[in-house]
Amino acid sequence: MVMWGTTFAVTKAAVREIPPFTLAVLRFGIATLTFVPIVIARGGFARLPRPLPVGPLLVMSLTGVAVFIAGFNLALGYGSAVQGSLIFAFGPAAVAIAAVLALKERVSRRRAIGILLSVGGVALVAAGGEADTGSPNPVLGAICMLAAVVAWAIYTVVAKRLADADQIIVTACISALATLMLAPFAAMELLKQPLAMPSAEAWLSIVYMGVIASALAYLLYNLALRVLDASLVGALSNLDPIVGVITSVLFLGESLGGLQVFGGLVALIGMWLAT
Repeated sequence: MVMWGTTFAVTKAAVREIPPFTLAVLRFGIATLTFVPIVIARGGFARLPRPLPVGPLLVMSLTGVAVFIAGFNLALGYGSAVQGSLIFAFGPAAVAIAAVLALKERVSRRRAIGILLSVGGVALVAAGGEADTGSPNPVLGAICMLAAVVAWAIYTVVAKRLADADQIIVTACISALATLMLAPFAAMELLKQPLAMPSAEAWLSIVYMGVIASALAYLLYNLALRVLDASLVGALSNLDPIVGVITSVLFLGESLGGLQVFGGLVALIGMWLAT
């Protein structure tokens, strides 16, 4: 979660030079290449359950990587990293809702109140965003981040069902499949506007996100789902917005509006009640 929390600031900096879908393809292309020698050494697809879980792997690739990362990158292109971090605080509630619907986990009255508070807090954060040169359309950015959060909740409940499989092979598969899903959109971006050579800092950001914040972080998340309930794993993602806000303020010089601070507090209180 700490690794993922840093990606708000890192992605915001990288997306200034690299279009969102192209950035996503580079990130998960590197993640896939990171896994290749490990997958070969472990025996490849032979370690997956039989029959091959093609459907779950495709759904995980689409929701947890393709839609999630596209929404995430677009959100940070249109809005600030601070706003994106605070809206991501809705994630645990979204996972809890998905766990109730798909995994039949029970929800208490306290958790239901917490979920409602978190939704209200996220709405306040979105409403408090102000457009500037670095955040041209904060409302659209908020919508993209909410879409990413919903996609991530779906990914979590599907990944929970594959928790007993070899998670290195599973994570490698979804990374490769998602890269293929995103490639046509990246190609359309580059046809519209050819990519200028990114700076050294942008390349370092891509490598960091590919190896650390994708290959390693997704693997650890999937391994956590093997031993923890989906709702508890979702609750731990409360660390994401905290790390995201701190790194965005410290390294990007972003600021918080009064309504965003209030909305963020409401959302975090809701998360505490819900989890």
